[in-house]
Amino acid sequence: MTAKKVLVIDDSIMIRKMVKSILAGKYDVLEASDGKSGLDAARRAFPDLILLDFVMPKYNGYQTLQAIRRVEGLQKVPVIMISGLKEQVTEHVPEPFTEFDFLEKPFEADVLVARIQNFLPPEPAQQPVSAATARSSAPAPARQMPRTEEPSLQTIINRLTATETLLVQGIENLIQREVVARFNDLNTRIDHQDNAINALTQRMEKISEQIDHQNKGLMVILRELKSLQGK
Repeated sequence: MTAKKVLVIDDSIMIRKMVKSILAGKYDVLEASDGKSGLDAARRAFPDLILLDFVMPKYNGYQTLQAIRRVEGLQKVPVIMISGLKEQVTEHVPEPFTEFDFLEKPFEADVLVARIQNFLPPEPAQQPVSAATARSSAPAPARQMPRTEEPSLQTIINRLTATETLLVQGIENLIQREVVARFNDLNTRIDHQDNAINALTQRMEKISEQIDHQNKGLMVILRELKSLQGK
């Protein structure tokens, strides 16, 4: 049976590759690096689920979602919005979120898989053989070795993968927050400069009015002097 398709739209190549690694063997993962290319990919592939980053260039996550919902056949595709800056999401869409599910970064691999499986359950396992068949075909039981407390190699790999996942997302989240903080600081400085320019402009206009008023007074005095000289 064909695997379900999950489209990951995120401007971070690290996040995309990390998600692809987590979902490997479970879903067919497609990638897009921004909202525009994500919209094009969704139109071409018609994925079963979309994992959508919120903070992206060109279109943010909500603008991309609105564009996707306008495409025939994509109105009901499940969307999981991911972001390390939930406050930016709530600025556009107040809670509770009804148009999409939300997953905050950083998230662990098993949390991501469980959230996706809420929408795309895993395929059912094959039907078990009958008990009689199993007894007739089953080999003689081997002597069971004593269990050890040492973790298996797969457990160690899973733990390393989970740690790497959280580390990558943590770095991405820190960078994202730093960029947003710098933009906010820059906008504040620009606002202060605009206010200072406006105040200076008003002061110059007032000085110009005073000079104009003084010039009119001087003209009156000159006319009076000329009239006195004429007499």
